[in-house]
Amino acid sequence: MIARRALLALPAGLAACAAPAIPRVEGPPIGYRHLTPLRLDVATIAIEEELAFAGPNDLGRELRPSAAEAVRTMGQDRLFAFGTQNSARFVVTRAQILREPGPPGQGLFAQPQDRLDLRLTCRLEIRNPTGLRLGFAEASATRMQTLDSDPMGRMAVAETMLRQAMFDLNTEFEFQLRRALRAYLVEGERAAPPPPVAREELPRT
Repeated sequence: MIARRALLALPAGLAACAAPAIPRVEGPPIGYRHLTPLRLDVATIAIEEELAFAGPNDLGRELRPSAAEAVRTMGQDRLFAFGTQNSARFVVTRAQILREPGPPGQGLFAQPQDRLDLRLTCRLEIRNPTGLRLGFAEASATRMQTLDSDPMGRMAVAETMLRQAMFDLNTEFEFQLRRALRAYLVEGERAAPPPPVAREELPRT
């Protein structure tokens, strides 16, 4: 009987040796409208993606929002055009959460371990009317977590990692923008320029 109790206690002891789980972060949809707008002295802002295929193990594509959509949302919510010339281009260059299956667990009750590797990168460019790049700022955020190979738990951890990394990316992006593109930031209470006046050709008589 004592031997049987010892065997039943083994899984609990082995589970205690697993990688500590990160607390799940839940909340409203990812958004940044509540933050101070970053107003740029440009006439237009384009939000784009230049993403290489990260492979079949990219969990970032399966989340809602996806990792790329979360980074795009940051650019859309935080950047505003307050100028009459030049253009800005916000580009998502990396947005992935790669799952790397670990080796089989050692021991009778050991669970196999996965590693999640999250990487987010975005870039903001300022260009003149001819397309010449006048300046740029780039920001990145990374996170890594080891966890038991469980599909349901894996997606919950990936969502939490994305929320935490987006907080990091937003902070780093504003810092890099103010450092590298300060000359193109509009400070104070200056009003946005009016939209261009529509012109209509009248028929000749």
